[in-house]
Amino acid sequence: MITNSRRRRVAAKGSVSLLALIGTGFALPAFAQGAGPVEAAPQQAETETDAQSDAIVVTGRRAALQSADERKRNAETIINSVVADDAGKLPDNSITEVLQRVSGVTIVRFAALNDPDHYSVEGSGIQVRGLTGVASRLNGREIFSANNGRALQFADVTPELMAAVDVYKASTADLIEGGTGGQIDLRTKVPFDYSKGFHVAATGDLSMGDLAREADFSGSILASARWSTPIGEIGVLGDYAYSRLSSNSHFFRVEPYFKTRISGTDYFVPGGYTFGEEQFQRTRTGIYGAVQWAPSPDLTFTGTFFQSRYKNNSGDWGAFVSSQNLSVDPANSKFDNNNILISSPSFFNRDPATFQPGGPITTGGNKGAYASNTRTRDYSLSFNWSPSDSPLSVKGALQRVESSQIYTRLDVFRDVAFPSGFGMDLSGDLPVVSVPAGTQAAFLNPANYFWTATMPHDEDNKGRLDSANLDVEYKFDDSFFRSIKAGGRYAERTERDFANGYNWSALGRGWNGDPQLTYANAAPGDVELHVFKNFFHGQADLPANLMFATDDLVRQFDRNLLHSSPPAGFCTGREFDCSASGPLQNSTYGGAGIRPVGFILPGDRVDNKTRSTAGYVLARFGSTEPGGISGNVGVRVVNIRNEGSGYIQQNGATFVRNGQIQALGAQAIARGGKANFTYALPSINLEFAPSANTKLRAGYNITLDLPTFQALRASGSIGVATTANPAGGNAPGLFTNFTADTGNPLLKPTLSNNFDLSFEWYPGSGTTFHLAPFYKRLTNLPIYSLTTRNVTVVFTDGTSENVSATASDYSNSSEAATVKGVEIGGRFFFDMLPGVLSGFGFEGNYTFIDSDNPGDLYRDINGTIRNDAPLVGLSKHNFNATLLYERKAVSARIAYSWRSQYLQSTNSNGTNPTYNFYSAANVNNGGIQIALPIYGAAYGQLEAGVRFKVTENFSWGVQGTNLTNSMQRTTMGGYPGGRLLGRSWFQTDRRISTGINLAF
Repeated sequence: MITNSRRRRVAAKGSVSLLALIGTGFALPAFAQGAGPVEAAPQQAETETDAQSDAIVVTGRRAALQSADERKRNAETIINSVVADDAGKLPDNSITEVLQRVSGVTIVRFAALNDPDHYSVEGSGIQVRGLTGVASRLNGREIFSANNGRALQFADVTPELMAAVDVYKASTADLIEGGTGGQIDLRTKVPFDYSKGFHVAATGDLSMGDLAREADFSGSILASARWSTPIGEIGVLGDYAYSRLSSNSHFFRVEPYFKTRISGTDYFVPGGYTFGEEQFQRTRTGIYGAVQWAPSPDLTFTGTFFQSRYKNNSGDWGAFVSSQNLSVDPANSKFDNNNILISSPSFFNRDPATFQPGGPITTGGNKGAYASNTRTRDYSLSFNWSPSDSPLSVKGALQRVESSQIYTRLDVFRDVAFPSGFGMDLSGDLPVVSVPAGTQAAFLNPANYFWTATMPHDEDNKGRLDSANLDVEYKFDDSFFRSIKAGGRYAERTERDFANGYNWSALGRGWNGDPQLTYANAAPGDVELHVFKNFFHGQADLPANLMFATDDLVRQFDRNLLHSSPPAGFCTGREFDCSASGPLQNSTYGGAGIRPVGFILPGDRVDNKTRSTAGYVLARFGSTEPGGISGNVGVRVVNIRNEGSGYIQQNGATFVRNGQIQALGAQAIARGGKANFTYALPSINLEFAPSANTKLRAGYNITLDLPTFQALRASGSIGVATTANPAGGNAPGLFTNFTADTGNPLLKPTLSNNFDLSFEWYPGSGTTFHLAPFYKRLTNLPIYSLTTRNVTVVFTDGTSENVSATASDYSNSSEAATVKGVEIGGRFFFDMLPGVLSGFGFEGNYTFIDSDNPGDLYRDINGTIRNDAPLVGLSKHNFNATLLYERKAVSARIAYSWRSQYLQSTNSNGTNPTYNFYSAANVNNGGIQIALPIYGAAYGQLEAGVRFKVTENFSWGVQGTNLTNSMQRTTMGGYPGGRLLGRSWFQTDRRISTGINLAF
């Protein structure tokens, strides 16, 4: 209780906060006011007595903050929580964004951590204390998405369905194994959280981004009823949520700076650039239902159904110049001290014999469209028998999870020739590209555009989990040991994935038997001029607006439409009269013909299965009173059996090797593997309370992470890399090296030895402070790196050869990685200030993390293998700062989240090619294989929200996202002087939304 010279009300009476730990600084959207989960709303926190007329009345969100603090304070290990709030929220669109302000938690703002070329508006992944090994749970039970991984795609889950989210940073033996970084547990509401009677709540929200300019609606409704019957207490609850988000994002990307020798000096010149935009739109729906029956006060049965569905219907436009033969004239170009290009007014394609301009520069482009539908369902039945007159209690559950993901994408490529070279200036905040005068007119002429290729990509994945668990606990009276708990769990997780790769095929190229077709041949409605509106909010200049295939044409996702006879969009409307020689053939599958829409071949299938059997014993001991030492000690023993099957695809290709023309045949070779592991995972958590408001914690435990199904996949590919043949024309490419890209079904789980300390102070009235050092030692990390290994290739003449291939392979690191760091954070309110100023508060946290990961490898621009990269995904510095205001009917906050640079990949597509280095005129030093490390640059984002409580049943608010128009950058390493060079720039909408909450 905080006192002052006069009594002040901090927040509106009776509200139930969904922001249960502004330690996260965030609030989930809301539900039943005054009827919310009992745990989230300790109404006794409000005190209004005549005898204490000078007391500050702590209600609403302040009460919810204290409730969340109590959950952290009373936990058996180190956790943080976010609890539902009906009075207001920050404008976060998903669970991923909800968690970004939790101390020690960061989010990935890309499609995936190892996919730095594709931005994700909502964020795609969660890291705890810098680690990506984060296990996902729903009400303490395992849940996942069928996306080749092990965890749930948190962005797919609507936050309105959650009562709270817990972040476990340390482990106890009774928690399901998994999570070297931690566990995220999504806790749903259940009917017995609410008082008897009928309760209903609803939300509505309208938002718009300043680039997308599309109005999006979101809404939710919850109804709960609870009553007494002759057969016991019964409760039912239903919850539905809908959300749509439309967004535009812009990008600019620079190709690797390849080493080239000009006039006896080595220079580093970019191999081109790419720019474009993505129009993103997703709809997310959530359905949740729960039924509870308590036939007696000692026994409760609970049944729940949870479904989250995420549909994405998006498209993109990209224009690019990409050539390893680009060069510049040093006399009119600027370089840094390491001869890395800064700017040049004119790039040209070099002639290897003279190093002078050797031909026109052609710019490519693609129009892509994609649609996906992801659905995850959880069916659970549980019981809890805890008799008040017996020391024995028993709990158990049965669970099934079903998840599916269907993804369809088609890219249609085209070329357009530059009249001459282009210029590029990389010295500023954004690259500047210039083109010669008259280029705009050339770009407006359809006859200058050539249809070049199509590339579909389809996925059809299904996963299932069946699990059962039983837990028994015996409590002691007047004993050092408070209780002994033991239990077991069995789970079988399967996933069947179909993926047809990225099946590029030439379209109207001329050299593949087709006529060379231009946009002048297109039927009306099949091509259009695309205008890049307000590009980077007007901060960047583009070479031009350009022509592409229309979205309607590409979104039919029918490759046959373009390739078969008659192909739509060419010649005289829909009739094929260009004297073509028939349907284009599929180069990847050796002339087997173009696959139909949604095609699946046997070689596209990958199957994975994991069976887990676990048992544990846990002892709780000591006194929880101030001055006492307490804790828990236990061990969990788990047996894991992984099994996988798939196919190695050998891609067909014709090439010149050792002066001879050779050809690989297209074929699929069956492959499989099994592995069996047993581990003992000990844990100990100690707690000392010097006073009622202070806690000291210490813990040690071993956690594990199973490799993703992507890493374990038995499938892969074998092919050959070539360079252009100087003979030109249709001459086969010159052999560079054989290539391979595979998974490894024999990978071991990653183990982490974790040491944790935590000092926590809870003086009351929402004020908290914590300091938490930690240390982790990780072994068997899965490393996806560039290496060499022997593979067998089969030629079209029937002969085979065991060759050395440049391979992108998964393997367990032979070196241990270490992570060490510290979290510090707290919250306080300015209750001592007079009047309206007393509503202000502040919450902040900072996490420092350092790592050493000698097992990961990359290749610098000279092809030299290096192991000095940090751990993937780990930012050394992370902080969140939130300014709060809570007084009477007004609730407001301004929040800023920031993370420093972090490694995304040591083997990323686009920065791992083989390039030729010419040391003198017409002298090729051979191919140099590179795999440059890609880093996500430092990034921060500002958000704000204000909500007004009009009545006890109605409130409304306004929120803003990305208010400072932040730009996400990536950089690439592996260059002289240790300099990181700009790779990509991304920018997306600033967004504003307004919404209402109703509760009865």
